[in-house]
Amino acid sequence: MLNFNTYLMKKNLFYCLMAVFMLAFVCFSCKKNDIFSPSELPFDNLKQNEATWINPTPTKGLNEWLLKLKIFLGHTADQCGDKCIYIFGIYGHADCRGFGNICEKRAEAKLSLDTITGEYTLVILDVDVFGNDLDYPFPDRSFIITNPQNNVEHWLNVPEQVLLRANDQLPFIIDSVWFSEYQELDNN
Repeated sequence: MLNFNTYLMKKNLFYCLMAVFMLAFVCFSCKKNDIFSPSELPFDNLKQNEATWINPTPTKGLNEWLLKLKIFLGHTADQCGDKCIYIFGIYGHADCRGFGNICEKRAEAKLSLDTITGEYTLVILDVDVFGNDLDYPFPDRSFIITNPQNNVEHWLNVPEQVLLRANDQLPFIIDSVWFSEYQELDNN
């Protein structure tokens, strides 16, 4: 015959295990962003990401150039079903972040070439252009850029990445930037 304490322990263990299995089922059966796909969103081709040279020749003694950027990014809460960010176990939405092209941002940036690795880096000089957060989900973007010396158009490509900074007074740094003759990213 079962002792009453053993019975309660087994009953509590059963309920705990059931709760764990139900929680695991809910967590693993829900897709993170099952409402939208960025490639399915309408895209306004008239909104063109652009980069303009401020100084088309590098700074003396350095491999650095200054650029003005015009960037279209972000989406509405309806387009992500209020499920585009996940903070502390809660889904939500933040305007002008991530995929889409409903928001226009303008910023000055410093383009640097690392002569050892051959990689370009962009430093966004306008500290608050992407808000005061310490991170920013930056989507894939291609910027059309014209060489002022010969009027040849090229593309400055920025892969999707989460931009990070130590505090809100520091600029965001964008890594792994490259140039190409054609647009390589879809800007959605």
